[in-house]
Amino acid sequence: MENDALGTIESENQENAAENNVKPHTVRKKGEDLSSGMELLELDFLLAVVENTDSSDNHENGMRKLTFYELLRRDDQNHIDSSALAVYSINQSNFYPKDIQCEAMKELTKRTNQHS
Repeated sequence: MENDALGTIESENQENAAENNVKPHTVRKKGEDLSSGMELLELDFLLAVVENTDSSDNHENGMRKLTFYELLRRDDQNHIDSSALAVYSINQSNFYPKDIQCEAMKELTKRTNQHS
């Protein structure tokens, strides 16, 4: 039995897997960083939900609200597309609460001030 920083590897388990024509478990190497890749995928997914403002379905609006709040919690609102932020700040259909509307306006204001 071998030990490393990521856990225990049992060589018997690998031998049994070879006998039964089953692939052994994939083992991460020391120092391999998978969390940053997962964070990028998570951010990409959250942005895809928030930036898809075409639907007026109540369930989708609810998901967009929750996702927007999650991006605010992570302080990642600066990654949201400006055209999507405009939809949230104008809030023409009254789907979004005032706090989301204000946060979208703040982010658009930051971007405008940076370009001035």
